[in-house]
Parts: sequence; C-alpha cells; structure tokens
Amino acid sequence: MLILLAVLIGNGLYLVGESNINPIWWTANISTIVCHITCGRPMIDPNVGFITQPFGHLAAMDLLHGHLPWWNYFEGLGQPLAGEMQSAALFPLTLWFALPAGLLWFHISLELIAGFSTYFLAKRLGLPIIFATCAGALFALNGTFAWVGNAVLNPVAFLPLLLLGIEMIYDSTQTKNNRGWYVAAIAVALAFYAGFPEVAYFNGLFALGWAAVRLFSLPRDSRARAIGRLGIAGGIGILLSLPILVPFADFSKVANLGHHTAAIDGTAHISIHAVQMFFDPYVHGTLFTNLNVASVWGGIGGYFTASVGALALLGLFGKRLRALRIYLAAWTVIGLCGAFNFLELRKVWNLIPLIENVSFGRYIMSSCELSFIILAAFGLMDLAESAKAKRLFTVTTSVMLLGLVWIVLAASSLNKGVVYSHRARIIFAFLDAIPFIAIVALLVLGLLTRYRIVPLLVALVLVGESLLMFGVPGGESAKYVHVDQGPITFLRKHEGNYRFLDFAVITPNWGSQFGLNELNAIDLPFPEKFSKLIETQLYPGLTPSNQLVIHAGMTGMIAQENELVTHFQNYEDASVKYLVMPKALVILPALTKLGAVQIYSDTFADIYVLPNPRPLISTKSLSCKVEIKNPDRAWVNCPSGATTLIRTELSMAGWKAYVNGKSVPIKTLDGVYQSIQVPVDTSTVTFSFVPPHEKYAVLLALLAALFLLGTWGYERRFFMRERLP
Repeated sequence: MLILLAVLIGNGLYLVGESNINPIWWTANISTIVCHITCGRPMIDPNVGFITQPFGHLAAMDLLHGHLPWWNYFEGLGQPLAGEMQSAALFPLTLWFALPAGLLWFHISLELIAGFSTYFLAKRLGLPIIFATCAGALFALNGTFAWVGNAVLNPVAFLPLLLLGIEMIYDSTQTKNNRGWYVAAIAVALAFYAGFPEVAYFNGLFALGWAAVRLFSLPRDSRARAIGRLGIAGGIGILLSLPILVPFADFSKVANLGHHTAAIDGTAHISIHAVQMFFDPYVHGTLFTNLNVASVWGGIGGYFTASVGALALLGLFGKRLRALRIYLAAWTVIGLCGAFNFLELRKVWNLIPLIENVSFGRYIMSSCELSFIILAAFGLMDLAESAKAKRLFTVTTSVMLLGLVWIVLAASSLNKGVVYSHRARIIFAFLDAIPFIAIVALLVLGLLTRYRIVPLLVALVLVGESLLMFGVPGGESAKYVHVDQGPITFLRKHEGNYRFLDFAVITPNWGSQFGLNELNAIDLPFPEKFSKLIETQLYPGLTPSNQLVIHAGMTGMIAQENELVTHFQNYEDASVKYLVMPKALVILPALTKLGAVQIYSDTFADIYVLPNPRPLISTKSLSCKVEIKNPDRAWVNCPSGATTLIRTELSMAGWKAYVNGKSVPIKTLDGVYQSIQVPVDTSTVTFSFVPPHEKYAVLLALLAALFLLGTWGYERRFFMRERLP
C-alpha cells in the first residue's frame, strides 16, 4: 500500500487534473494550452507522442474490435504495427490506451509492477519489510520512469521481476518446487512484449551477471539443478515471446534501421555533463530549459538521487551478500564508464553481440538505477544492524555533500547567461536545493544513529527526495490542452481511402491516433521501400532516412512545398489528396497552378485538395469501375478484359490477395506498391496481412504456454497430494 501511495503521489499532478499528460501539445501543432507558470517539456523523448501514444491507441482499438494489430494502415504507405515493436501492440497493458488518459494509467501500471517486484526481490534477499518497501518505492519512482516517456521505459518494469524469478529458482533448488522458473519465464516474455528489445537485452545481460554471481552462493550439488531451471526459464520465456519477436525480425530484414549502425552508435557516448544531472537532476533547470545542455538530454536515460547515492555508497561496505554488492557496484561503474566511453570502455562493451548497434548510454541506465537502489537498501539494513555502518554513514553522506558542491560549481559555467523569469528562478533554486536538503537531513540523522527510529527516517528522506524529483516533469506539463478538432473532423468525413500530407500541423504519426491516412511518418524500424521512394520520388536528400517529416520550421515547410511542386505527380500517385498547412504558411502559387484548391480553413490550419490523386485501389484500365469497401476489400468490374489492379499500400511479405476467393500473386509496382491481375467482368478482391512465419511462432508459443501451465498444474497437484493425511 505504501508503494502504491508513493506512485499515486508521484503522479499526483496528473491524477488531480493539474497537469495533462497528453503529449500532443508538445509533439504536434494543433492544440491550445494553459500552463502553470511556463510550459516545459515533460519528457525527454518525443517518440512518446510520435509512436507510444498513437500506436498504442491504434493497437488497443484493434484488439477491442476483435482484430489482431498486425498492420498500421494510417502511417506512411502502411507498415507493420506489431512488428514495429515500439507500439507494444501485443502487450496486455497496451489496452489502457483505449482510455483518454491511457498513457497515464499505462505508466502507473508499469511503475507499480516495478515497485512491487522490487519489494518482493528485496524481501527474498533478506531485507526487513520497511527497507524492502523503501526499495520498491524508489524503483517505482526511478529516473527512467520520470524522464524518458516513450517505449524505452516499458521493459524496465520487468527487470526486478526477472531477478525475483532467479532468486526463487535458487531458493527452490533443495526442493521439487519449480515456481521460480515460471516467474522468470513470464518476466522474460513480458519484457519483450513490452516493446523495446534493446532495453530488454541490456536487462537480460544484467540478469545473467546476477545469476552467475548468485550461483556460487549455492551448494555445489545444487548448482546443476539451478542452471537447468534457469535454462528452462529462459527458453520458455523466449518461446512465449516468439509471436512478437518473429514479426519484429521479419520486418527488420526489410527495414531501414536509421542511425542504429555500428558506425554511429558503436562509438557514441553521452556528455560528461550528464554526471552532474545524475545526482542533482535539475542543476541545469528542467528538461531542455537550458539550451547549453540541450544535447545532453537527448542521450541521458535517467538519474539517481543524492540520498540514494549516499546510502548506496554505505551499502557497498556491508558483509552480507558481499559478492552481490560488489557485482552491483561493478555493473554500475563499468556501465556508466561505457556510457561516457571513459578509458575507451565502450569498445570493450561492443565485443558483446549487438551492443554496438544500440544507444548504450540511455539503455544501460535502468539496470544501473536498480543496482544503486538495491545497494541503498542494503545500506539501510546495515545502518539498522551494524555499528560499523553507523560510523560510516556520516562519512558516505559527507562524500555525497562534497559531490553536490562540485556539481554546482561545475554546472555554473553552463548556467551562465540563461535568462529565466523571476518566478522560474525561484523554482529552479528550490529544485537545486532539494538534494542539499536531503543530504543535510541525512547528516543530522547520522548524529542520532543510536535511536532505532533513525533508519526509518532515513528511508523517508530517500523516498521523499525521489518523490520530489519524480514529480517535477509533471509540473512542467501543460495544465489544460485543447485539441482543435476541426481539421481532424473534416478529414474523417472527407478523406476516405486517400491520404493527406502534413505540413507540421497534425505531425507524424498522429494520423494513427485519429484514424486518418497520413503520408508523413517517423519510425524505427522504417520500411526500406518507403525510404527509397522518399529518396527518389518524393523528397530527395531528406535526412534522416527513416522519416518523412517537416524540419526547420517555416524553412522546412517551404522546402516541402517546393518538393511537392517538383514531384507533384508522385505524391498524387501515393494517393495524397489533401494538404494540411498551418495558417502562417502561404501556399506557393505553383501549387495552385497545379490545381491545389483550399476547401477548409480555421484558426489553426488550411486544408487544400489536389486535383487527380490515385485512389488507394485502382486499375490501369480506364473502363474498369472500382468500388472500395475498405482498405482490404474492393469490388471491381472490368467489362473490356483483364487488367492490373494497383493498391498504393506497402508491398511486403505477409500480404495475400484473393480474387473471388482464389489466391493470386502480389507483385511490387514502382518498387513499393502492390499490384495483382484481375479478370474480365466482376470480381471481389480482398487483401489480408499476417506477418511471415507467424503461424509457427504462435504454435511454438502455445506449446510453451501449455508446458508451463501443465508443469505448474502437475506441481500443484503433487504438493496437494503430499499435504493430504
């Protein structure tokens, strides 16, 4: 209950309506807002608005309407939805996105899972209830949850659950009880279904190291059994994950993976100034308010707190579970050194398969945060039980105080010249003072360690500082958000089976949120065929290559207009019928000469219609009549003879076409679109998409689930028989 209370308080501004979590207000330009003092950016990664919210909503609505979320018709030329992975389309908690405040409840659910799992893990490690509760609350309020926002944080919740499963496996090696591997297998599967495999991979590496260290605490004759159960847990977990991993793998084979290449990510590292933010998160102001450190925010993946740092340092010196403590400290130090590329340690990390292809600094942080928190919980336990720890407590706290002083001095050069309002300066000064207040409180308590209540008060300081740090981004969010529904309503009524091209009004991929076909897209993975179409026929030279978006404000909008003029026919061939432009943008005369006509206007946007867009489904023969029932179904009448039917949806393995119920081959037209042959006279044409190899993935996952349930049921029955007189 205390962990639940901490999570609710941490999200309190959102829950009571003082802040609005909807990311549309800062990732699109179709809303008006009311702010508390000023509106700051509440999350680091804008993909919470470009991907997490709209794709989560689309997947939830598909599932609630009885459709498996295999395909997204509303993004670009269409692309896989489940296989895109970041949508977490098959993740059970994604159903929250069907609600207006679904993102908030989605995050709260993850935080609670993280907190509860950490509590039970700490209990399993022998910590008293109050310290386990403190550890649970701290990890539920960790820096990754507070700052990142997008799908990066989803798998984080299942790291302590996986470690709990490992500990349960080891505890049961002297018995026939197998419950531990069930927990570990489910944790592995949920981490992958959560939608960000890179973080799940990092956390898996951390868990492997944990398992190896803890294995040597077992008697020799129990280790083989423990390794066997670990292997079963990992194997079953991966098999259970195949329905999401296989679509991801199939899509990745034909996808543009953007900057995730060894040439870039393999050498990238976060700025040294991030060190200052780890223990004084707002020493440079709130997220992105100080432009001098704007680049730092893009690479950082979370923070610690000063009080947790002081207790983690104390926990390093305890004797109980000594090997585990050393491992937690070593993982954090080596991980952060890799993130900063200190002593070229990133190159060492890159020797591990796949590590060189990921954003190391951001994805390593959640495991480092958990390491710090568990060490801090050990420090709390030592403070309550050890005279040595009582003596060291003031020393470690003083070290952290000196560290804070250094942080403020080191940050001063980057804070010079940054202009804030009087009220903002007061608020930032208070935020900067919080770590000092927490450390001073610990120093005072260090003088009173003879009293038994002191460890409890120390725990309150730890959780109190975490709560304050966690709640700051919510305070930066807008209080009220009003979305202009005019352009959305117009497009819903008139767009039909055509697409619109956005000029930084609705922005990608918000069309997926509103059920609108939007040519603009930004994603990772991104269809390679669509990338090539953009590079050759829509917007040559646009970078990065995993998006079709407007860059550089008004300059970017004008550049997009010029590209539209140059490649006008290609945009119409991509079924673009409408242009959504902001009021401030004046349409080029060349576009009006080509036939663009204004048909809608309000205070936010103007909408223009193009003269001759190609329908989503059409034929090469002008004598044919095509009636589109939905994106996957059309009635075709070709009285003059057989012809080619063209569908401007992305051509990809997994699509099947049927003419009058008979399967027909799909060919690729212009390198990207679908085409089939239709016969003379009347035909009913249908299309369907299922990820390649998915039936085998589902079969293996079902067998794994049956094995898990069967062994669990057998075990329950066996133990029930043993208990009977």
